[in-house]
Order: sequence, then structure tokens, then C-alpha cells
Amino acid sequence: MAHGGEGLTEETVWSAWNFTPEVSGLIVFALVIYLRGAVRRRTSSGPQRPLRHLMFIAGTLTLFLALQSPIDAMAERMFLAHQIQHILLRMVGPMLIVLSYPEAVLIAGLPRQVRKRLIAPVLTNRRLSTVFSTLTRPWAAFWLFILSLYVWQIPSVHNAALTNSAIHYAMHITMLIAGFLFFAMIFSRRDTKASHGHGLRIFLLFATIVSNILLGALTTLKEVVLYTAYDIEGRLFGILPLVDETGGGYIIWVPSSMMIIIAIIATFRGWNAAEERRFARRYEWTGSNSAALEFPETAAELRIKVAGPNRRMGQSLALGSLALFSIVMATAITVLQL
Repeated sequence: MAHGGEGLTEETVWSAWNFTPEVSGLIVFALVIYLRGAVRRRTSSGPQRPLRHLMFIAGTLTLFLALQSPIDAMAERMFLAHQIQHILLRMVGPMLIVLSYPEAVLIAGLPRQVRKRLIAPVLTNRRLSTVFSTLTRPWAAFWLFILSLYVWQIPSVHNAALTNSAIHYAMHITMLIAGFLFFAMIFSRRDTKASHGHGLRIFLLFATIVSNILLGALTTLKEVVLYTAYDIEGRLFGILPLVDETGGGYIIWVPSSMMIIIAIIATFRGWNAAEERRFARRYEWTGSNSAALEFPETAAELRIKVAGPNRRMGQSLALGSLALFSIVMATAITVLQL
């Protein structure tokens, strides 16, 4: 087995913690740099929001649990546990870390020479900037995120990853990178043109829910065992193969979709904040006659000003209602069939 799944039992799996340098070491390093940067910024730029610090710490600890806790060991012998690991690795961890907006704090935590000789050249490199901008474009980030799930769920690919450590590491790395790129696009605070705006981001989040429902339903409702590599050493806890894979499909279906709904709520909040900043800049009072013309004086003028944003918000809420209804109905049908 790729990560030592052989020899595990129901008793020993709960103590199967890993502390590998390439994972635990990097996580500890990131936490130390972040805490150092938080202290520096607190003394130089005033108090920071505690929630952002908690989100970054929670996100890094989520990655630790996904890769170093008994969840990783269970994932070698249970399809259900493997899907829980993938949610933590691909969704929960990256979403929490990106929502903490840690870039400035992490940079502040690095030594001055590292910032000057390494970080500054990287941030000002046009080629790297172009690559990052390309990968975080809405449709590019969306398809990378979807493919990072679908490709690794192909039975032959998934089975190969369970028996080959190089393929297994590639699975985890691509999922992690795709998650960071996707949520970096979703939660970006940059004012972008309409084609890259919050309305499109919310649409792509709903499309992600649909993709989860499709793959989750196919995996849950199938009647044959596809992921046979879990049976090489036997599935833990005496779980039947089809039951195991049905449970894993349900994890892809419902909990993954619920995580995306949380992302949608956060995106709506970010959309509102962006609109407030945009209107504040556009209609800031300067005392000039041209600025005065921008301020609506009647109800009709006010309706014209807010018609576009309200329309986009209404369409997004309608899509959200449809997605929630689809999840509830699909879940009910599945439960009745089982």
C-alpha cells in the first residue's frame, strides 16, 4: 500500500499518527512564520482581526489532520475515509486559509533578507504573475478544481494511487493546489471586470455543487464495486465494499456540497463589501458639480443606480435556492431507494 496501509487493524489504526518532515515540518514552519508576522504587524500597523488568525490556524491544522492523523491511515483501507480526507485537503483547509487572507502576515513573518532577495523578486516576476493570473481566472480555476476530483475518481487511476506512493502524492498535491487556486479566485478582494465578478464566481460555485451531486449520485447509486484496491489488505471495521463506496459517494454528494454553500455565503458577504467600497469611491463627495450629479435625488434615480447589482444578486439567490432544493430532493430520493 502507498502509505503503509498493510498491517493496520481496527485497534492500531487509531494510533497511526504520522509526523513526516515534508508535511508536519512545513505546517509547523508556516505556523511559526505566521505567528511571527502577526506579532510584527500588531506592533507596526495596529491590532489585527482575531478571526483571521483563527481561520489560518484552523486551516493549517485541518491539513495536518488530513495528512498526518489516523484519517490518512484509514484512507488506505476505506473509500469512505479517503473521501473525508479529500474534503479536508481539497476544500476545508484551503478555504479556511484563503479566507484568512494571510499573505501580508506571512511576508511580515519572514526575515528581512528573505523578503528582499527571494519574495520581492518572485512577486515582481512578470512570468510568474502571468501564470498565477491565468490559473486563477474563473473558468481555469473552476475546471482545475473539478478535474482534481473527477480524474482521481476514475477507478483505474484511483486504484493505482492506492498502490503507488508517487501517484498517491501526486493525487494529494494536485488536489491541494487546485483547492488553493479555486478559493483564491472565489474569495479574491480585487475589484475585477464584470466578466470576472462575484456573479460569475457564485455561478461557478453552484456549478461545483451540481458536479458534486452528479459524481456523488453515480458513486452512491452504483451496484458494483469499482475501487478494488481497498480489498487487497481488506477494508477496516468489517465494512462491506459496496457499503463503503456508497458512503464515500454520499460524502462527495452532500458534505462537499454543504461546504460549497458555506463558500457561497462568504462570497455574498464579499460581494456586498466590494459593492460598498465601489460605491464609496464612485460617489465620494468632492464638492464639484459633476460629483453632485452622481448622487440620486429621487426614488427613480436610486432604482436606476441599484438595478444592475440587485438583478445580479437576485439571479444568484435564485440559483442558490435551486441548488439547495436539488440537494434536498436528491438526498431524499437516495435515502428512500436505500
